[in-house]
This record gives sequence, C-alpha cells and structure tokens, in this order.
Amino acid sequence: MERRLPGLEPDEEVIERAHASFRGATAASVRSTFAMHAARRRVGAYHAWREQTEMAGLSTTGPEMIIGVTDKRLVVWSTTFFLNRPSKLVGHVPHSKVAEVATARHGIVTGLALVLHNGQIVEVEALRGRPLRRLASALRAAAAS
Repeated sequence: MERRLPGLEPDEEVIERAHASFRGATAASVRSTFAMHAARRRVGAYHAWREQTEMAGLSTTGPEMIIGVTDKRLVVWSTTFFLNRPSKLVGHVPHSKVAEVATARHGIVTGLALVLHNGQIVEVEALRGRPLRRLASALRAAAAS
C-alpha cells in the first residue's frame, strides 16, 4: 500500500507527478559550476522566478519541487532533503484555472509552461523529460474535462 501523500484530501487521487526545478535552474547551475560567486546568481534567478510564480497564484518553497496532477487540481510539494520525496503541500491550482499546457525540449532539459486563465505563465523544467511530458498530458486531459 502506497503512503498517503501530504496535503491531499482523503478522496483525492494522484494521476501523475514529476520532479521539477524552476525555469532556468539548469543553466544557472552550470554557470555556478564554472564561476565564483555564481551560486548567488542561481539563488537570485530562483527568487525572480518565485516572485513571478507567486503573482500568478502558485506558491513554492524552493528551487526543487514535485508537481502533481490529481483528479481535482495541480499540486506542488516541497521535497525532503535526503530522499527527494514529497514533504509538504505548498501550492495548488484548480484545473479550471489552467488555460493551456505546453512542453518543449531545450537541449538537455524539458520545459513545462502553464498558462493560467488570468494570463500569467508559470514555467518549470526537468532533466528527465518523460515524467514532465506525462504530467502535461494528464493535466491537459483533466483541464479539458
């Protein structure tokens, strides 16, 4: 029996989930590998992304997250430090607020863009693109119904 994921309602079912990072995390990490003080730039890039994401109506708590699609909503969990498992539900958006979902491959990363009905766009990325593409497909189907 699978452990109940934090923050879900008792009757809520997870359809898909995927690990993701803020949009630009990979490029910022590569730059910080080769330059002194670039780690501060990565943190700055994350804070700029977070500010825009929270204005769009989706809360986050760090640059790494797990995004899930349930039968009721899109959810965002923070991750545990050692095992990178869902730790705490930090944000959610009802399916009815999602206007469009798109994925695109950018070199070694896959990006996911959510366009909300309020006109805001939220972007995340992952090195492993297949789970993110499956999540996008599940979200499209859930938002359409």
